[in-house]
Amino acid sequence: MLIFLMYMFAIVGGVLILSAVILELKKLSTSSELSKLLNATSSFNIIFTKTFIPPNQSHLIALNEPYKKIAIGTSNPKTSKKAIAKLYSFDNIMGSEIVVNALTLSKVSKRQQNSKSTASSADIHVLNSADEEADVIEELTLKIYMNSNEIPVYSISFLPGLLPIQQSDKQFKEAYSQVQQLHAFFRSIVSE
Repeated sequence: MLIFLMYMFAIVGGVLILSAVILELKKLSTSSELSKLLNATSSFNIIFTKTFIPPNQSHLIALNEPYKKIAIGTSNPKTSKKAIAKLYSFDNIMGSEIVVNALTLSKVSKRQQNSKSTASSADIHVLNSADEEADVIEELTLKIYMNSNEIPVYSISFLPGLLPIQQSDKQFKEAYSQVQQLHAFFRSIVSE
C-alpha cells in the first residue's frame, strides 16, 4: 500500500510540474507576441506618442499626433506567422465603432457629400450602472474603418482572458475605458 501511495504522489507531482512548465511557456509566448508587435511598428522609424495594446495582445495601435500617423500591428498568437504592422495617415481613418455583445454602442464615420467631407456620429446605447451587476459581456470590440483596399476594417477584441466577463469586473472596466479613449480620439480625427 505504501509503495502504491508513493507512486501515486510521484505521478501527481510529475503532472503538477508539467503543468507549471506549460503555463510558463505560455507566459513567455505571450510576451514574445508583444515584442513581435513592437518590432513590427519600430520598422517605421517614427516615435509614437501613444500606444494601445488590448489585453490579449493581438493588436497594437500606435499614434504619432504631431505627424498625424497611426500604426496598427496585428499578430495571431495561435499561429507562428510574424506580426505585421501598417502605417497610415490620419486622413485614412474613416471611422470607428464600439461593439459590445454584438450591439453597436457608439459609431463615428466620415462620409462624402458634394465633394466635401463631413462627419456623422451616433451614440446608440450607453452602458449604465443599473445594468452592470446583471450583464455578462462576451464581446468588446473596437472596429476601425480605414480608407484602404488591403485592410478596410480592423476588428480588435479588447476582452481580457477568459470569457464571459461581468460588466462590473475591473478588467472589463479598464478595457472599456481604453476602447472609449481610442474611440474619442478617432471621433476627433474624423470630425476634423
